[in-house]
Amino acid sequence: MLLYVLAAVLAGGYLVFIGMKPDLVAAWKAGAPAGGDNAAIAETQRHVERALADIEPVKESLGQMQMEVATIRASVDEGAQRDRAIMEKMEAIERTAVEAHERATAVAAPKVSAAEPAKQKSIETGSIDKQADAPKAAPPPVGVLLATGPSLDSLRLSWTILNDRQPEAVRSLNARYVVSGSGAKRTYGLVAGPLNTVADAKAICKDITAQGMACEVSQFRGNTF
Repeated sequence: MLLYVLAAVLAGGYLVFIGMKPDLVAAWKAGAPAGGDNAAIAETQRHVERALADIEPVKESLGQMQMEVATIRASVDEGAQRDRAIMEKMEAIERTAVEAHERATAVAAPKVSAAEPAKQKSIETGSIDKQADAPKAAPPPVGVLLATGPSLDSLRLSWTILNDRQPEAVRSLNARYVVSGSGAKRTYGLVAGPLNTVADAKAICKDITAQGMACEVSQFRGNTF
């Protein structure tokens, strides 16, 4: 944004210069006439050429800045898409677990009564009960992605603003940061959590986005500040 303002100021100064001395600019374009005005026209020509030369580096800097911004956006979008895919899988796992629990509750009584004779038979024959199945790995903890920035200081500022504006939503959450990219393309993301379910994360994001602030369901990971 600062570069755009600088370019606008230089362009505006150039236009003001042309408006104040149109005769000199016209004379420079038409060629230097004979007479005592040659020195003034030559000086005007040097000023115009210097102004044009100063604008070129600004144009190049603007082009470079636009390329860097596009690269940062692409990196952030890639990380957000990866987190969304993980959260969708977790939400599907939660739905499957709830449905399995409901089915197990519905048939719990018949299974218990049928298990008693099998247990007695096992004791009478002296056989050893089969070992219980190993527990499945717990799904990754859920969090919310609250901000991205070029440095850790920018994330600390975002976290402070969130605590001022949304204290009830983020008071019980822990802040962490994640890093994507490397070198000049490195970006930082502010992640808060942990939350029990994806539904809890969506509820918090609903409150935060209602205040005009960014929030997206993510995986709770990263390093502490």
